Amino acid sequence: MGGTSGNCLTKVSSAVAGALEKFFYTYGKSVASHPKKYILGCVLLTAACCLGFANFYMENRPEKLWIPQDSDYVLTLNWQAENFPNDQRVELILYESDNILKADYIREMYRLRKALRSIVVQNRDGENVTQADLCFEVPALGGTQKDELRDIKRKLFPDRDPDEDFDWSLAFDKTIYYQFYEKMPKDCLEFSILEIWGNNDTAIEELTDEEVLREINTANMSVTYAYPMDFQAFLGGIERDESGQVDMALYDWEGEFISLLRNDTGRPEGLEVYLQAQRSFGEISGETILGDVAFLVIGDIILFVYVQLMLGKFNMVETRPVLSLLGLLATFMAVGVSFGLCSAFGIAYGPVHSILPLLMLGLGVDDMFVIVQCWQNLSHEEKRLELKKRMGCALRHAGVAITVTSLTDFAAFTIGASTVLPALRSFCIYSALGVVALYMLQATFFVAWFALDQTRLEDHRNGLFWCYKHKNWTPNKCSQYDLCQMFFDKIYSKYLLKKPVKALVLVVTAVVFGTSIWGVTNLRQEFNPVWFIPQSSYLFQFLSRAQTFYPEAGERGTVYLGALNYSQELPKIGYLTQAMRENEYISFVDSWYDLMIDYTNKSTGEDITGQSLNGLLPYQQGHVQKFLYATIPRLSLQLSLGGASIFISTVPRTSASKFDYSHRSLDGPSEQIPAMDQTKDLVKSANFSDFSDAGGAGITIADSNRYLQQERIGTWDRYYYRAQVLPDFAAPIAMMYSSWETDKIIAFELVRNLSLALVAVFVMTLILIANIVSSIYVLLCRCHGPDDLVDLTIDTVSCINLVLCIGLCVDYSVHIALHFMQVL
Repeated sequence: MGGTSGNCLTKVSSAVAGALEKFFYTYGKSVASHPKKYILGCVLLTAACCLGFANFYMENRPEKLWIPQDSDYVLTLNWQAENFPNDQRVELILYESDNILKADYIREMYRLRKALRSIVVQNRDGENVTQADLCFEVPALGGTQKDELRDIKRKLFPDRDPDEDFDWSLAFDKTIYYQFYEKMPKDCLEFSILEIWGNNDTAIEELTDEEVLREINTANMSVTYAYPMDFQAFLGGIERDESGQVDMALYDWEGEFISLLRNDTGRPEGLEVYLQAQRSFGEISGETILGDVAFLVIGDIILFVYVQLMLGKFNMVETRPVLSLLGLLATFMAVGVSFGLCSAFGIAYGPVHSILPLLMLGLGVDDMFVIVQCWQNLSHEEKRLELKKRMGCALRHAGVAITVTSLTDFAAFTIGASTVLPALRSFCIYSALGVVALYMLQATFFVAWFALDQTRLEDHRNGLFWCYKHKNWTPNKCSQYDLCQMFFDKIYSKYLLKKPVKALVLVVTAVVFGTSIWGVTNLRQEFNPVWFIPQSSYLFQFLSRAQTFYPEAGERGTVYLGALNYSQELPKIGYLTQAMRENEYISFVDSWYDLMIDYTNKSTGEDITGQSLNGLLPYQQGHVQKFLYATIPRLSLQLSLGGASIFISTVPRTSASKFDYSHRSLDGPSEQIPAMDQTKDLVKSANFSDFSDAGGAGITIADSNRYLQQERIGTWDRYYYRAQVLPDFAAPIAMMYSSWETDKIIAFELVRNLSLALVAVFVMTLILIANIVSSIYVLLCRCHGPDDLVDLTIDTVSCINLVLCIGLCVDYSVHIALHFMQVL
């Protein structure tokens, strides 16, 4: 049975190899006979493919790169962009010192605040704008306004203390209150310990260290906004005693913000300033990539020198610098073909794709060496043939070898393209097309130039200046030595076949294999985008300091709710809020539902916790309605009222709402993934209904995947249509859920891709080599490799690199196995 199987396999392999050898012999003769035509054809084909660059676009959004597009995170993120578009940008400043609570440091913070407010940039209309024109404004009832409000309170309500905390919405009709709100002075929203003193130049200038310490322990109200603030929450590392189309003007302002804060001229000694702007991550990533271009150029130069040394000899005729350069050019042409075709079909280019030129260089140089080595290994009889037949003979042997490696590489990347991770799928598609293009170009473009270069060499023309012919040329004796081949032929192979060396190799292999197994068991699953930021950058320093001084700060998230039947569903929102507070992974919940309960209690004296709006008395319903209008300034970011007018007499239909929560500090994926899953389960278990369940709105529940509808009709209609598209939407989301979603599936994706790729490589080598033992050896060589010796983790980048390694590492063992079987 085994013999029959072996004979069948041998017959299949012989048929495949024979067909390939016959094809490449004929093809090599044709290319050598008409090299210029083939070169022109390759150039034109490459140029045609490069037309696809007109559709080229780069994708940098993490949710479009590292997360399955049908994941909860992506669905929620797109819904959020439709209902609560993020049109705000956050800038952060962190001050560090042994004792930050010094008067001089407070004055420096105040100086920087004033400097930031004086920055002037131009908007798209050419107008000068400042921070006041760009910032998010909120009512500012402190300062001089506070005195004016005190006088109004004294006149309207003489029986009340003018310094008493006062909710104006409880005293006025909603229409009057809203008119009053419209006239309130406003200021840029800012959270800082400077709010203890507001914009009082005199108070800050006369501060002493003792006054700073006293104020930080007693103050609890923002001077500018007249709103309660916990100023000690802004401090980190406290030692106590025993008792999301960005306006370019805003983008430019952020640039000035960064420049100003990084300039330490005149800064008090001992005070360090760290910062983060919304543009920081993308800007630093771009600078890092551009900085690596220099290393790529240097690497290309070194590679060119190496290729020249391997392809040519040390004399003026047999040196091959032009051929080496053209061989490397073929690799970049393959990159152009791959990028052009993928762009033409709308496949996005991602950050990791920048390593593709290096991959093509490695594979291309390998193919070049194989072709040239097969040329040099021609028999004495073959070397006497005319040039086109010699080229056919060389490509007959080389063609099979580069076909085997190219097919295995293509199979590995094609398997990788079946992943659900968009960045990995795109990278594998680019790579698979690049491998095919490189295979064709090296067998055509490079071979054609090789034929021309060999014609030049046999005519004794200069290797660099082809027009110059050396008369009476004979090669020097030293240049005829092939030191590399002599090493492997006379030294390496001689000692490798000795029994003690064989035993040593097997022992070392076993140790390496055992180390690999141990390394795999120690691999941990974790992904942190901060790892990709240079440690010398200001952003990395800010993030590391923030983690040091605020270790208790967990990941903040938001629960989004669609056009529910809010009148009926209020109790479920309350139960969800309470359940989240009781969850071990959640540290706090900030819900508008709690504000509504508190407001109604203050206005009616009754607790309506757990009651639906339909079950309330008319006067209670009226106070809930009033709550919506009274708190619109505070809840404008939490409630979407469908564009309804503020003056209508009925409660507006709420198209969407949200409330915030925060996870406690979580230790790696072992806690992060359960925390995310439990939060999703809590929201899902609330089992919210929508307006259609109430029978009065006539809205049909739509499939949840239809949220991507892009129709725009008008403000009110837009929100109303959203309610029709996704009425019962309810889901939590946090920024780091993108990484946690990836961590949840990356291990499975890694094992799946590696297993399928290894199987594909084994099948390919088995068919072409026709020897089970050799194919198993090739597979084992790929499985060896020490892992986790440099603190690597299972993440998206390591997943890409491992798939890449399968394609690269299999080349060497396949070449050796194939040639060994051919000479048997």
